[in-house]
Amino acid sequence: MLVEQTRSILQAIPSLYALLTVACLLLGITFADTAPKLLTVAVPSAAVLFCAWRYSIWRRASKFEINAETARPMLLRMEFVTVMLCLVLGAWLWSLVPYANPTQKMYLAFFMGLTGASVTIYAMPRPRIVAMTLCTTFVGYIAIFWFDGSPLYQLIGCELLVVFITFYNVSRGVARRVEQGVLLQTQLLAGHRHATALATENRALALSDTLTGLPNRRCFFEDIENQFADSHGRTLPIVGLVDLDGFKHINDVFGHAAGDAVLIAVAERLQNVLGTHGIPSRLGGDEFAFILSDKNSIREARCIANDILDAVSAPIDLPSGDKGRVSASIGFSSPDFPVNVATDLLEQADFALYRAKEMNSGTVVEFSGAHADILRREHNVQFCFKNADLAEELRLVFQPVVDSTSGRIVRFEALARWESPELGSVSPVEFVAVAEKSGMTSRLTSIVLRKTIDQLLVWTEGTKISVNLSAQDIISEDTTDGLIELLETAPEHVRRRITLEVTETSFLSDFSEARRNLLKFRALGLTIALDDFGTGYSSLRYLQELEFDIVKIDRSFVNALCTHEKSFGLVSTIQQLCRNMAIECVIEGVETQEQLTMARRAGCRLVQGYVYAKPLESPDASRYINGELQFPAIRVTNVDSLVSVA
Repeated sequence: MLVEQTRSILQAIPSLYALLTVACLLLGITFADTAPKLLTVAVPSAAVLFCAWRYSIWRRASKFEINAETARPMLLRMEFVTVMLCLVLGAWLWSLVPYANPTQKMYLAFFMGLTGASVTIYAMPRPRIVAMTLCTTFVGYIAIFWFDGSPLYQLIGCELLVVFITFYNVSRGVARRVEQGVLLQTQLLAGHRHATALATENRALALSDTLTGLPNRRCFFEDIENQFADSHGRTLPIVGLVDLDGFKHINDVFGHAAGDAVLIAVAERLQNVLGTHGIPSRLGGDEFAFILSDKNSIREARCIANDILDAVSAPIDLPSGDKGRVSASIGFSSPDFPVNVATDLLEQADFALYRAKEMNSGTVVEFSGAHADILRREHNVQFCFKNADLAEELRLVFQPVVDSTSGRIVRFEALARWESPELGSVSPVEFVAVAEKSGMTSRLTSIVLRKTIDQLLVWTEGTKISVNLSAQDIISEDTTDGLIELLETAPEHVRRRITLEVTETSFLSDFSEARRNLLKFRALGLTIALDDFGTGYSSLRYLQELEFDIVKIDRSFVNALCTHEKSFGLVSTIQQLCRNMAIECVIEGVETQEQLTMARRAGCRLVQGYVYAKPLESPDASRYINGELQFPAIRVTNVDSLVSVA
């Protein structure tokens, strides 16, 4: 309140002193011919100098910040100066009365009343100054004019009293409005501070991981952007990704509380290792990240990464009292390779982490020149794939599934091959991965299925073809509905010859949706095969609930058939299980004669792999279908030998 009163009064002071200067000069001129020069020249000149002096003080005061500590003494000085000014003016007027004629005396009365009232206008927000000014002026008027004996001056005095009282009441009203404004402003400022504090708190919560207290994914990306912008493309920060190995085991065995304890411990260890070198973050799950400033060299980054590995691998106390242990894989970017945007640094770190996880756990991988070449190739493949006319550039090759006892082809598996005008022949490993990352698997599957239908219309009616569905395809209702619309345009005898192959991993994210979509295909008469059997987590459950027509044993079992008795036993057991459930069983990935021998001894009759043929072009496959070419038939003569029948 004092601050606002002081500010309001200070704003009006220049006008006040201008008014007093003009009024004093005019009064001196009025009495120039009748009063002594001391009263008509010296006093007005002194008044002008006083006003100029006070104005200079105001100029200096207006440059300083007014606060509660400085406002009170300033107001007290204003009150003192105002009273003294009124007394001095009153004494001057009283000294001019003996030299005044009736007209001049009337001017003196007018000067006292009007000037006194005018002076109060500047102090309206401060009723005490107004009251002191009006009281001093009115008392001076009574002392000079009331006892003159003229009723006119007494009537003017009565009117001045009413006017002065009115001015005082107005001043009180102004003061109340200032007070209300101050209270409202105080409330608004308090509300603003509260809202700012809440916004700050909410932002901190939005940018923090609630479990570990580390910055979260959103904050991590903001930090990358900020540090990249600050570097101006010169010395780049180093971005690292940390992925825990063995965390899922602790979470599954000891429970989520133990998993939380591990994450909290890892977060603390990351902070301790990084210290002032960088900022750790938790991206989600068991994945952490860190950013090293551009002051850290690659050598220091390697040392820090290895220190993180050592710290993370130390035993962790679990809530149950047990000891838990995890390891980590780390990949980090390299400042040696120029990037265009901040996310390129993260892409480098992610690529290096992927390579680290391909190796043994507890590995640190730095993004390298070889990685840059691979990543550049991936970008080129991705760009060309997105802009390719796949309907024209894709072709199908066909790998046969052979009945080894007769050499007869049971069906073909359709495999896509891409001939890019820009890149040439692109490996399926490359463009399928690109399709999955860019969400284009549905487009790829649709083209492969359409070409499969066209091929079946050309081949004889007994020929069958299988088509692979990705995990993205099988859990997407839009994709499956689109494929069903395509299949409904094909004749029924063609649909019966199509097999859809799905992997066990297709069911991990949404089993119910995958099951519902598979049943739609089954209703159209398609055969359903479970591919890569034995690599998932709930194989027997899938066999029971989805009623597959075909099971394909994963090639990982084949690789160990000749060296591990357990693998041989597993393959034999799977074969027997399928026979008992009336499910056709195919063993895939058989590449050598030795593997074929062991597969036959394990009871496998249907075989797919390079031991018979690599994927065939359509004309070559047609020669087998027409009987021009034939695979050898193999029969078992005893438990130790097989005989090839030409």
